[in-house]
Amino acid sequence: MNDMEQAEDDFAHGALVEAIENQIAEGHPREAGLVMMALTSQGLDHDDALSQMAQVLARHIAASAEKTTPFDVNAYASDLLALSKKG
Repeated sequence: MNDMEQAEDDFAHGALVEAIENQIAEGHPREAGLVMMALTSQGLDHDDALSQMAQVLARHIAASAEKTTPFDVNAYASDLLALSKKG
């Protein structure tokens, strides 16, 4: 991976993490805050929890773009909850 690709990846990751932080702060979807509490109570570092949640968000954004369908917040919330049950 060259420097430009790494910078793009870092930027995208940062944007996804910021989106998760906003979801937690705004309480929408409410599952974002619940999952953050669950993951950190399971011993996961706050930043690692944000990264895992960002991966879930990224998958749902990509699926929505690929299928050219609206973002399915209910499916996203369900996958967030599943993430908290893995630990």
